[in-house]
Amino acid sequence: MDAITLPETNQLYVVVGGRAATQRLLDLAARLALRGPLLLLDCGNSANPLPLVRELRRLTIDPVRALGNIQLARAFTCYQVKALLEQVAFFPAQQPLLIFDLLATFYDESVSDAEGRRLLEQSLHCIRHVRRSAPVLISVRQPPADFPEREAFVDLLCGFADQCWLEERVEPPPPAQMSLWEEE
Repeated sequence: MDAITLPETNQLYVVVGGRAATQRLLDLAARLALRGPLLLLDCGNSANPLPLVRELRRLTIDPVRALGNIQLARAFTCYQVKALLEQVAFFPAQQPLLIFDLLATFYDESVSDAEGRRLLEQSLHCIRHVRRSAPVLISVRQPPADFPEREAFVDLLCGFADQCWLEERVEPPPPAQMSLWEEE
């Protein structure tokens, strides 16, 4: 998957991957901002606006006008994610919603697995409301190795999505182990 296309229907799209997935959504955000209003929700404090601005400068001679179409909110806990999604759901603006790194706060070790699941299900209910009037695009990362049980959160989200893309993991080759007995 090299690029995410502009959404034409009110569906939920999920991209599972790392920084590249976030970068793809930022590039898409720039193209959507040229069309009209756009809401960005950054849940993992991972959406660096600088690449977005660079992409807008590449796409238009008036990037400031396009930036005016973007409304950004950041959430630092899964409780804040749920609260922001409730606000968006009950006052739908019929504008695309891009959510960066949705599950980052749900992987917090101070939130129990059961509580995280409950909050995620409530958040998905809010996303369902938004999806009725606008497309929703979400990027997520796999859970940390310390929390393999939270893989179920990714499965829950992908099962809820209309389309789910899995970014291929490119594993770096293991470092070469030098033998202690090799002669130089």
